Amino acid sequence: MLGLQFFSFSLIFYVVFMSAVLGIAFIVYINSHKPTKSKYGGDDLVLSERQQNVSGYISTADKSKFLGAIGTCSTDLRPAGTVMVEGQPLDVVTEGNFLKQGSIVKIINVDGSRILVRQI
Repeated sequence: MLGLQFFSFSLIFYVVFMSAVLGIAFIVYINSHKPTKSKYGGDDLVLSERQQNVSGYISTADKSKFLGAIGTCSTDLRPAGTVMVEGQPLDVVTEGNFLKQGSIVKIINVDGSRILVRQI
């Protein structure tokens, strides 16, 4: 009989204890999640402003002025490397072939920061 009373007491204690823990966890959860504009949340993690070219923001320097220019390989191009054009070092890529240092190349395409060269 003593064992049954102990079991009954511990079960009631367990239910009350777990109810209190779940209640506190629910209150903490509600207080920590403030409403946001987005249905996915996280608006405070994302910048609301945009940096556009019209406003003067430029992500890379415009290298289209080098289109058609001829330069000399400062390093081996395997297939990427450095070429000197008009006294300025440029990071370039070949069409897939390997070129030795000192080879003469022509810039055939400029796409953002990617400069494509061909041996002449």
